[in-house]
Amino acid sequence: MIFWNYSHCVIDLPRKEKQKKKEWKEKQRERQRAQEAYETQRAREAQKKPRKYPKGKMVFGVCLIALVFASYGIWQYGGVQNTSPAGAETENPSTVSLAPNFSLKDINGTQISINQYSGKPILVHFMALAGCTGQLNDVSYIRLPQLKSVSTKYSDKVALVTVSVATCAGCDTILADLRKEFGISWVLGNDYDDERLDIIDSYSNYEIYDGTIVLIDRSFNIAQVFNTDVTLDMLTFKIDQLL
Repeated sequence: MIFWNYSHCVIDLPRKEKQKKKEWKEKQRERQRAQEAYETQRAREAQKKPRKYPKGKMVFGVCLIALVFASYGIWQYGGVQNTSPAGAETENPSTVSLAPNFSLKDINGTQISINQYSGKPILVHFMALAGCTGQLNDVSYIRLPQLKSVSTKYSDKVALVTVSVATCAGCDTILADLRKEFGISWVLGNDYDDERLDIIDSYSNYEIYDGTIVLIDRSFNIAQVFNTDVTLDMLTFKIDQLL
């Protein structure tokens, strides 16, 4: 009896285990088929209906696009306004200051005062002679042709004054020769004609050098000081701004 029961258990248990495993696998396959059918159905429904975006995300996206375009516009405007020709080191006065007024006798004997040109841009050019022979420093051979072009382009719209520093006898004759050589049609005078360098002294705060150009706006304020190399494009660009 005991042997039979033992034999029955040994033979019968594997059959039950196989049956259980078979039923479990079938249930798993049924679940998998049901899941696949559900996912297929959802995919079909999604294709039929248009996709809806949350209102919050749509508003955020519109605002972000508007911000990008606004930033680009500001950058473009600022870039255009601040773009200027390269090739010159300039000094902008940190505060608005009136240009020092001065009087100068042109080599033809006409006495002028630069405040008489108030209401139009004024270009004051400082020039030194290299000795008593009338020889110029290298910068003047660049600067005088530039001023000739400015004078031709703007005619009576801009006042030009060249202040020479010459301490030799017969300076008026030397300057007259330079006027003819370079076609100088604007005011040309010598700061030392009264044996004083009072014009240079009045502009000493701007570190005046040979070839320095001081631009004065229509309200008689110092607008720009060019102490080193400056191109003709830079000059005309700045003058156009003042006009």
